[in-house]
Amino acid sequence: MNITHSQCQMLPYHAATTTPLSIVKNMEMETFLKFFMYLHRLGCYQHIMLFGCSLAFPECIGDGDDSHGPLPCWSFCEAAKEGCEPVLGMVNASWPTFLNCSQFRNQTESSDAGRSCFSPEEEKGKQLLCGGGDSFLCGSGICVPRKLQCNGYNDCDDWSDEAHCNCSEDLFHCHTGKCLNHSLVCDGYDDCGDLSDEQNCDCSPMEEHRCGDGRCITTEWVCDGDHDCVDKSDEVNCSCLSQGLVECRSGQCIPSTFRCDGDEDCKDGSDEENCSYGQCEPITLELCMNLPYNHTNYPNYLGHRTQKEASISWESSLFPALVQTNCYKYLMFFACTILVPKCDVNTSQRIPPCRALCEHSKERCESVLGIVGLQWPEDTDCNQFPVENSDNQTCLMPDEDVEECSPSHFKCGSGRCVLASRRCDGEPDCDDDTDEANCGCKERDLWECPSNKQCVKNTVICDGFPDCPDSSDESNCSFCQEDELKCANHECVSRDQWCDGRANCLDSSDEWDCVTLSKEVNSSSFLTVRRSATEHHVCADGWQETLSQLACKQMGLGEPSVTEFIQGQEQDQQWLTLHSDWESLNRTTLHGLLVEGQSCHGGSKISLLCAKRDCGRRPAARMSKRILGGRTSRPGRWPWQCSLQSEPSGHICGCVLIAKKWVLTVAHCFEGRESAAVWKVVFGINNLDHPSTFMQTRLVKTIILHPRYSREVVDYDISIVELSEDINETSYVRPVCLPSAEQSLEPDTYCYITGWGHMGNKMPFKLQEGEVRVISLEQCQSYFDMKTITARMICAGYESGTVDSCMGDSGGPLVCEQPGGQWTLFGLTSWGSVCFSKVLGPGVYSNVSYFLEWIERQIYIHTFLLN
Repeated sequence: MNITHSQCQMLPYHAATTTPLSIVKNMEMETFLKFFMYLHRLGCYQHIMLFGCSLAFPECIGDGDDSHGPLPCWSFCEAAKEGCEPVLGMVNASWPTFLNCSQFRNQTESSDAGRSCFSPEEEKGKQLLCGGGDSFLCGSGICVPRKLQCNGYNDCDDWSDEAHCNCSEDLFHCHTGKCLNHSLVCDGYDDCGDLSDEQNCDCSPMEEHRCGDGRCITTEWVCDGDHDCVDKSDEVNCSCLSQGLVECRSGQCIPSTFRCDGDEDCKDGSDEENCSYGQCEPITLELCMNLPYNHTNYPNYLGHRTQKEASISWESSLFPALVQTNCYKYLMFFACTILVPKCDVNTSQRIPPCRALCEHSKERCESVLGIVGLQWPEDTDCNQFPVENSDNQTCLMPDEDVEECSPSHFKCGSGRCVLASRRCDGEPDCDDDTDEANCGCKERDLWECPSNKQCVKNTVICDGFPDCPDSSDESNCSFCQEDELKCANHECVSRDQWCDGRANCLDSSDEWDCVTLSKEVNSSSFLTVRRSATEHHVCADGWQETLSQLACKQMGLGEPSVTEFIQGQEQDQQWLTLHSDWESLNRTTLHGLLVEGQSCHGGSKISLLCAKRDCGRRPAARMSKRILGGRTSRPGRWPWQCSLQSEPSGHICGCVLIAKKWVLTVAHCFEGRESAAVWKVVFGINNLDHPSTFMQTRLVKTIILHPRYSREVVDYDISIVELSEDINETSYVRPVCLPSAEQSLEPDTYCYITGWGHMGNKMPFKLQEGEVRVISLEQCQSYFDMKTITARMICAGYESGTVDSCMGDSGGPLVCEQPGGQWTLFGLTSWGSVCFSKVLGPGVYSNVSYFLEWIERQIYIHTFLLN
C-alpha cells in the first residue's frame, strides 16, 4: 500500500506493508500517530516521528508471499525511549508497554530477506530521513520540502536549510554559508549571524543612528523606549516624556497603555495606583453564560481589556478543550472566574477566585497540558488570589451543583463534557458514545443536503450562500413569472424595473452589474448598460467627461483615460440616451440617468478605457523585523496598515486600507460593539504610543459584517469599514491591491504579516512584521483538532512556529509581493497559533480572494445605492 498520511512523508520509502503489531492494528491510526506528534512537538527526541511512522507503516520489501516489513531496530527504540521517557515521567506517564524495545530486532541479527530492521542511521552514505530526496532534515529535527533548501528563507528556524549553499546571483552569500535575499542586506539586522550582511553599510546622518556594532537604525527609534541597538546606545540620555512614555515613581519609563491595565509594570507598582476600573457589565461571553453570577468587570485576570478580547483569546479555546480531559471537575468554573471575573454590583469591584481553586485546577490539569506541549497560562499565578475565609466573601469557590460543562460543550450521558463541535462528527468522544446518538438531520432539526447527507441549519436555506456541495440549499427558492426576474435573495421583480436606477429588490440586486464594458472585434471597449434584462449601447449625444468618471467609478475601476465616440454600424441598434434633465436628477448611478425609447441623433456609441487604479506601492525605504523575536517595521513600509481604535481601550485590531474611503478587517473585532459611533481608524502610524506627523485619523461611518460570520467556528470572519471621509493619499498612507478573481496563493509562497501583535506577554507599540510561508489547507487541518479549516481560510507560518500572528494582530494584513513591486492583500489575520505555547502550527487568515465578489458588491451598494 502507498503511504498517504501527511505526518509520515519523511519516510524514505513510499510503499508499506501492514504492521504486525496488534496494538497498532487495533488502534485508530490517527490516534496512534497523534501520540507521536505530541512527543515530536515536545522535542524529546529528534527522530520520534520517524520512529512512530516506521511502526505504523513498515517498508514493503519483496513481492507476494515473500514480502515483509522490517520494524524499527532495538537501538532505534531505545534511543526514542531514552529521549522521551523522562518527559512522559514529568506528567506522571510512562513509556507505553506496547513499545517494549525487547520485541524489536538488533541491526546485527542476520536475515536472508535483506535488512532485518529499520534505523535512521545512514546506509551507504544515504540518509534515511525526511522522505529521501523530496525532503530535507533540519538541524532542529523537523522536515521541510527540499525545494525550500537554499532559497534564502529560514524555513528550519535554525538556518540549517540555508547552510553550505552555493548562492545564486540573486542572493547574498553570508560568511557563515547562508544565502539571503538582498533585501535583508544592510537593513540593520544580523541575519547572517556574524554581521557579514551589515558590514560596509552607509548610515544616512540625518535619518539614521549608527549603533555600536555598526548597524543603522532610523532616528525615529532613538529615545522611543525600546532598545533597538544591542549596546542600547539609542536609549541613552532619554527622558520618559521624550520617548512618549509615562514615568513610574521610581523613574522607570513604561508605555501609557500599561497604566491601570491590571498588571504591575512599574517595579514599585505605582502604575496600578489610584486606578478606577470599569463598571459592572452583563456577561456576554457564551462560554461562561451558565455561571451562578451574571455580571463582570474588566480588565480580567488574564489582562484582557474587554469581553471581545477574551472571546478571541487562546485561553477561551484552551480551557474548553482541557475540560474534555476530565482533569478537574471545577476547571470550567475556575476558567470563567478569571475570564469574566464576578463583579459586585454594589461596589463595582472584581471578586477573584480563591487561591485553593486556582491551585487545585493547576495541580490536576497542568500535567495534561504538558503532554501536548502546552504550558499553563502564565498570567494565572495562584499567589495573586486570596485565601478562602470562613464567610467566603473575598473570593469565589464553586458550589457542589455548579455546572461542569459550558454552553460550548455537549454533556455525555455519563456526565463527561466534550466540545459541541465534536457532536455527530462520526467519531465517538463520549465514553458511552452518546455524542454520536440521534445524529440524523431531521432528529436534530436540521436540513439534509441530498448529495452528501451533510446537515445544515434551516436558517441558511435560501439565504444566497450555498452550503451544500451541489448548491441544492439555494435551489427552488423562488418561482418567478415570465415577466419577472429573480433577485439574489430569491424575491421576484418585474423585468421593467431591472437596472432602472431604483432598488426594487430588498437586497438591491436588481441594480447590480448594470454598467459594463463590452469588448468588440477591433479591441474597443464599448460602454454597455443592461436595462430590462437586455444589453443597450449608450448614445454619445450630450456626453460629458464627468459621466465617464462616474462610469469608471461605478465599475470599480480607476479614472477614465480615453473616451471616444465611435459611429455605430449595427441595424436596429438598441440605444439608451441621456435624460434631457440628467444634471438635475438626484441619481447616483449612471444607468439611473439614462432613458430608452429615444433616437440617437449622432449615431455614435461610447468607447471607454478606464485606467487601472494604482495600489500596493511602498515608497518608503525598506527595513524589516519579524514577529516573535523578529523585527520591528520602519515607518511607511506598510502604508495600507491601519489601527482600529475605540475609546477608552485604544487600539483593538489591525485593519487594511483598500480604497480611499474603505478598510477591511475581521468581523470578530466588532463583537459586542457594532455601533460605528464608538470607532475610529488611524493611518500612517508606526508607534501606537507615539503620534506621527504622517498620521491621519478618520471616524467610522458604516460597519458591514459578513452575514454568515460565525463566532463559534470563526468562519466568514471578514468585515468592511466605510470611513466618514476619504484619506489623503501620501507616501505613508495609501491602499493595497486586492487580488483578481483568478489569483490564488499556492503553498510555499512567501508573504508578510503585519500588526501590533503580542511579543512575549505584552502588546508592542511599534508595528511588527513577519515573513511567513503559505501552507496547504490539508496540512493546516492536521494542526487543529477542534476547528475546521474551510475554503474561506488561508494558513501560513512555519513548521518551527517561530514567525506567526498572535491574537493582537487580528484584522491585520497578509500581503504578497507581485511582479513589478506591487503588494496584494490575500488574507486578514483571523485566528490560529497560540503565541505562548510550544505547540507548532500556522496562523489562520480570512481568504480575501474568496470574498472578493462580496467586497466589491458591498462597496458598490453603499456607494451608489444607499448613500
